[in-house]
Amino acid sequence: MLRFGPIELAYWQIILILISLGFLAWVVRGFTVRISGTWERVDEGVRPGQSELIGLVQFGPFVRGRRMLEGGFQEYTGILRGRTIFMTRRDHGRKMIIKQGFPAEIAPEIDGTVTARMRLTLSADGRAIFGTFTPQKIEFTHQPPAITRRIFLEPSFRRYKLVSRDIVDDKRRRAAEKKPKPSVRRTV
Repeated sequence: MLRFGPIELAYWQIILILISLGFLAWVVRGFTVRISGTWERVDEGVRPGQSELIGLVQFGPFVRGRRMLEGGFQEYTGILRGRTIFMTRRDHGRKMIIKQGFPAEIAPEIDGTVTARMRLTLSADGRAIFGTFTPQKIEFTHQPPAITRRIFLEPSFRRYKLVSRDIVDDKRRRAAEKKPKPSVRRTV
C-alpha cells in the first residue's frame, strides 16, 4: 500500500495508472504525427505509365486507407507507433481478384482477407513514407479450385511521396492534369 495524503493505493492500482498514462501518451502522440493524405508510389518497382495512389486517413494513431482499382479496391488498416505505420492490406472485389489471375471459384475465399503487410516510416519533412512491403503468395489448384497454401514472401522496398493532404482518386488527378491551363493574353 502506498499513501498519498487521504488516498491509499495498492501497487496493482499504481501499475494500472502508469499503463493508462502510457496509453494516453501514445494516443496523444498519434495526433502530432500527420499521415493523412494521398500518397503516390515512386520507387523503382513502378512500371512506366503506372500510377499507384493510396488515400490514407487517421484518427490519432489509428490509420485507414484505400486504393481504388478496376473491379474493386485495396483496404489498408494500421497503427502508428512513433513515425512508423504498421499496416495490413485486404483485397476486395471479385472482378479485381479474378483480374489478378485467380479462378472465379476461389475469389470469394480471397475477398476481404489479408494479402500483404507494410511497415512504412514517415520522413523527417513529412513528404514521404518508405519501408517494406511483404506480399502474401496464395497457391491454388485449378481442378478442383481450392487454395492450397498462403505464405508471406520476402519484403521488398516501397516509397511513397505525398501528393495532397486531401484524398484524391486517380481518375480526378488525371483529369486535372489533362485540363488545359488558362492562357494569359496581354495587349499592348
